[in-house]
Amino acid sequence: METSSQGIPAPPEDFRCPISLEVMAEPVILWTGQTYDRQSIQRWLDSGHTTCPKTKQELHDDTRLIPNYALRSLIQSWAAANSVELASGGGGGGGGSKSKKSSICSSDSSSNRARKEAVEALVRGILAANPASLIRDSVRELRILAKESRTQRAMICEAGGVAKLLDLLLGKSRPAFPDLQNEIEENAVVALLNLCADDENKVGLVAEGAVDAILHILSRHHHQASIDTRASAALAITSLAMVDVNKAIIGRHPGAMPGLVRLLSSGSPRGKKDAAIALYSLCMLPDNRRRAVSAGVVSVLLTAVESDARYCAAHLAAPPEGEAVLALLDVLATCPEGRAEMRLRRGVVPALVRVIGAAGDSAVPLRARESCAAVLYAVCCEDATWTAIARDAGAAAVAGEMARGLNGECRAARKAASLVQLLSA
Repeated sequence: METSSQGIPAPPEDFRCPISLEVMAEPVILWTGQTYDRQSIQRWLDSGHTTCPKTKQELHDDTRLIPNYALRSLIQSWAAANSVELASGGGGGGGGSKSKKSSICSSDSSSNRARKEAVEALVRGILAANPASLIRDSVRELRILAKESRTQRAMICEAGGVAKLLDLLLGKSRPAFPDLQNEIEENAVVALLNLCADDENKVGLVAEGAVDAILHILSRHHHQASIDTRASAALAITSLAMVDVNKAIIGRHPGAMPGLVRLLSSGSPRGKKDAAIALYSLCMLPDNRRRAVSAGVVSVLLTAVESDARYCAAHLAAPPEGEAVLALLDVLATCPEGRAEMRLRRGVVPALVRVIGAAGDSAVPLRARESCAAVLYAVCCEDATWTAIARDAGAAAVAGEMARGLNGECRAARKAASLVQLLSA
């Protein structure tokens, strides 16, 4: 191991701020996913820069600094082990701001101290050496606390709770009693989901490795995860994907699309709904559409549509499941790979036409009809056979009725009118 001239081991490179090259006293994350020392990045921003120093991405006025609790804990442990005194963080920015207190609370009230101590005790309760019943009870309490308030979510993060929850899901802190494992995992996943309520935590959780842990629950090899736990994992992916940089990180993970497509194909009704919504959210990023198509999502979606002549009424009676499924098809039809897969399944055309023509069926939302019109239009533009089948199925007539019924004033009416024009050519 390298050492300095004073005989102190050289710190890992990840501990150094990319700007100052010094060990970070208060590491924080930009929305780009890069970590800097708070004092250095604040000085950079205060001097008028509008880009991420490392990636050069424009920040677009989003200059939130999100505490990287996991890295700070590692740095503090290294500093304590090597008798290194860290510089005080938070001060010295270009605006001359004073050093800030912990984000847990600005008050030293006894009630806040008591809550902090209670959270720390619960986090210690997750340690692998503890009885499984204590781990279960601790995780359940953390799940409840994370739902109640922003302050308590900050306490859990600062106490190292995220790392302990991730270890549980990855099997690093497996309880001694397998019969409690499903309950522990379900509570751990929902605790992470509750922590995602704050936008800064969405980036921080991904930086700490939450994607690996959550997708482990959805993986083919994790047979023990319950139906509800898998559904909660998909919902957590949806929440994390609300931040654009996370969409790319999750989408690039080799287990993301296959895991969600498997849940969409063979999960419970709740699991299918949450998988469809997660995939829809991820596919707002164009690169993720191609990844989803490669994972087989189009085949799964079209098989569901073709399998039931009354797919619309049966599956859209309880939105947002059906709406998400058809909206996902709509999004996938905007990429060439998605349309190519759809062209192989011509038998789905009559089912899509039935959705468009279901104006009198209260179980079929307008958004679902709009999505089907958009899919038909996108694929028929490139496929004469689809166009002929759509004409034979009466698509022009039902789309015309849809456009007239909506007076042409909304996006759905415009989609229907475009389809009519195409089929009438």
